Amino acid sequence: MHHPTRRAAALALVLSLPLLGACSDDGEGATAPAASASAHAEGEHSESPSPGSTTSGSAAPSSPVPSSAAPESTASAAAPAPAETRTVTATEGEMYIELSEDSFSPGSYTLEVVNEGNATHDLVVERDGADVAATETIAPGASATLTVTLEEGEYVFYCSIANHRAMGMATTVVVGA
Repeated sequence: MHHPTRRAAALALVLSLPLLGACSDDGEGATAPAASASAHAEGEHSESPSPGSTTSGSAAPSSPVPSSAAPESTASAAAPAPAETRTVTATEGEMYIELSEDSFSPGSYTLEVVNEGNATHDLVVERDGADVAATETIAPGASATLTVTLEEGEYVFYCSIANHRAMGMATTVVVGA
């Protein structure tokens, strides 16, 4: 009865290591947490049982758990890389929207919307006539942040305040593979 609980606890520990490594990554890249997690997964489990293994044989049953969970740990550490969020600045002014990027690929984006104009604006992301995401209204001189996941296809980024879209505050964004 104790083995399923021990295995579950060991699995939870092994799977949480990449998350802990990612939290302390400090932006040095996705490979550092994976290497760190692998070192922790192999090092902790081989070093921690060593003192216990000299006094008892209880380390042997826990050894298969880390080795079978290690590939999951490596996969979990590699998983955040595709989920990387790219940042794009959307500058709004007197009836225009300018984006800091010209090309987009599918993925998660943080849109930093800066209102450099004299009127209140917002930013709406539309796909196939339906709004996907939107900011609150943005006062002149203020900014807002919007996170959106863009799939392959065509989008329109526009301002929904009054008739701003009709006056030119719209830009088409094509997301390619």
